[in-house]
Amino acid sequence: MKETTFKHTLSLEHTNAVSSNRYFSDGKYEHHNQYQIRICQLIEPVPNESLDYMPLGLHIRVNMKACPLPPVPPNTRPSNLTESRRTARPINCTANFKLSPINVNNITINWIPDGKNYVFVMYLVKKLTIDTLMKKLQDKGGKSSEETKNYIIRKIADVDPDLATDTSYRFSLVCPLGKMRMKIPVKSINCDHLQCFDASTFILMNERKPTWICPTCNNPCLYDDLQIQNYFLEVISSPTLKDCSKEIEFLDDGTWRVYEETIKIQNTNSTSDRVKPIELVDLDSDDENCIELRTNSSLENSRTQEPENNLKSSFVDLTSSGDEEPQTEKIKQENEAQAANAIQSVDVIDLKPQAQVQPQQAVTSSEQGLVIEIDSPSPPSSPTPTTEAS
Repeated sequence: MKETTFKHTLSLEHTNAVSSNRYFSDGKYEHHNQYQIRICQLIEPVPNESLDYMPLGLHIRVNMKACPLPPVPPNTRPSNLTESRRTARPINCTANFKLSPINVNNITINWIPDGKNYVFVMYLVKKLTIDTLMKKLQDKGGKSSEETKNYIIRKIADVDPDLATDTSYRFSLVCPLGKMRMKIPVKSINCDHLQCFDASTFILMNERKPTWICPTCNNPCLYDDLQIQNYFLEVISSPTLKDCSKEIEFLDDGTWRVYEETIKIQNTNSTSDRVKPIELVDLDSDDENCIELRTNSSLENSRTQEPENNLKSSFVDLTSSGDEEPQTEKIKQENEAQAANAIQSVDVIDLKPQAQVQPQQAVTSSEQGLVIEIDSPSPPSSPTPTTEAS
């Protein structure tokens, strides 16, 4: 563990600037003008700007009082808290200073050597409010609407129509940070995407946790690089935009319109769309030598359906020539009862042939396994079913 001590005496001007601008908040005094310590790694050649970078095991004391340090990363083990590298951010040590031009302030820094060189500096800074930063941002001006419109036209022209998606030409009016509609849409001048975020929300979040990262592309986004997008500011201020609108879509000419999502509801509950009903043919066997039954090919799938969900069966009333007697009402009722209890519909055919009946040819339906065979030269004494359910 290494240790270094610095001595610093405040000037009368700095003493008055700090002591005369303070306010009471949360049980303690806060200062608008603060003394902040910044630490970064020394890199050769020295760049124009350097990011904060804390050494391992950092401890800072001002006038023998420990300064509040930035937190350690959340995934750090408890046993390594004293030797871990803390989050890089400015360190406010104003409360530990002796605000007097005649007193000397001793600043002691301890750290664990890791083979790197570090730079220590102390600044007198003024804390700015969000209102001040927003006014400064608005006074700086923004990107013109015409420039953004031309950029949108180029973006749409560069998109391959075969690879374009529904979201290729859409823009969200909701801030990705606050999840509310943006009031002042901004983005970094170094970002090439169209999506923006709300300026006040971005500044407020970085006041609590200064990361200064673009929420869209995760690239560095400093305050000085923020720029108001006047095109989208006009969209948000448009009287044609409803309060419930959250997205817009761009047209080929660079204009916009409100995006409204439509939901298509498809009716998939119809049984008749999945399985066609059974088709049966009425038979009139006057001089016919062949009886043909045609059924639908989807009957095989209907076997797995529940009895109450089965398709309605069509019952055939087979009539012979004028010499034949029609079926009785009792036989029809029996046929209907049998068909209602069966998963596969069964057709009962009552054939009463004439006195002189020619031998009939058996016809087999390979699809349904139904066989009708009539080979008796004389009529049977009672009606006999001639079909079997396979």
